[in-house]
Amino acid sequence: MGQDMGAPANGSSDHRRHRGGLPAAAGFEEEFNGMPSASAGGSKRVLIVNADDLGLTDGVTEGIVQAWREGVVTSTSAMINMEGAAERVAAVHRAHPELPIGLHVNITAGRPVLPPERVPTLVDREGRFHSIDTIPLHLLRISLDELRAELRAQAERLLETGVRFTHIDYHHHIVVLYTPFYRIVRELAKEFGVPVRQPVPASVSGVIRFPSAMRSSAVSQMMGFALRHPILAARMVRHMTPAAVRRQAELLKRDGVRAPDWFIDGFYGNATVENFVFMLERLPEGISEVVVHPGKADEALRRMGAGYIEEREAELKVLTDPRVREACAAFGVQLASYELLRASPRASLAVETPKRE
Repeated sequence: MGQDMGAPANGSSDHRRHRGGLPAAAGFEEEFNGMPSASAGGSKRVLIVNADDLGLTDGVTEGIVQAWREGVVTSTSAMINMEGAAERVAAVHRAHPELPIGLHVNITAGRPVLPPERVPTLVDREGRFHSIDTIPLHLLRISLDELRAELRAQAERLLETGVRFTHIDYHHHIVVLYTPFYRIVRELAKEFGVPVRQPVPASVSGVIRFPSAMRSSAVSQMMGFALRHPILAARMVRHMTPAAVRRQAELLKRDGVRAPDWFIDGFYGNATVENFVFMLERLPEGISEVVVHPGKADEALRRMGAGYIEEREAELKVLTDPRVREACAAFGVQLASYELLRASPRASLAVETPKRE
């Protein structure tokens, strides 16, 4: 599958050492209830840097591993339904069992894990998922039973690779933006005992005031759909308001499903060191996650026509830039993975300080 995932790009041994968990941080031992956390010794700003789309292509997978080994990425999530993804993810897990891998649930790219005839409302005439551009036209017709079956099948396929996934997050955020779908995500999270991505992005919560150029792509696409299809959008609007999305965070807490306090969504399409530092400097107290999409542009990615190709290489360059790690230290931001949210409420919240050998 292209470059050997087990061979460090620089020829050195792997500098990550999780040892079955992340080292505990002194003074960070309080109950986490889905609200900003503060230690006895003062406020804490903790950041999960999660790379979405593991397994999408060889190049994307290689780039994610490199960003974890050499940069600030602390976690990844597998897009397990894509062709060849299970084999790629299994290879990465064998080579790097200490890499935290989550489930990137997906209903807008590629083919379903289940046979298309089992999930007819999720697919087009060719048996492929509706794209992010076209799925809004079908949201009201999608069967929740079919959606539940497909997301469960994706979870089971990831488990078959040997990965015990650390969390659940979402491709294109569509299962959050159309809130009736999110109940199924909560059900899966409770069943598998894992945390989920915070459903309310910073572009909605306003916890970080981004420049206009750093707006969420998913939110922007849904706004564009509303402008193009106002009558259909009016039928769905009550499920897609900022208040409806915020309600999902309340339901997570009610159901005992953990999530980071904040979901920082301003890096996508804005991959510069300056923009990453902008976010670090303004990071709120508590546990935040920033979603990233590093990768290496390969022919398989280009054939998909997804439109986010060279941008993945730009992200990889930023995420491995030493200035980003230096900024984390300068602003007192501690890097972590989703493992910290799997601890018992009174356990020390495990905070990672990546080490180099």
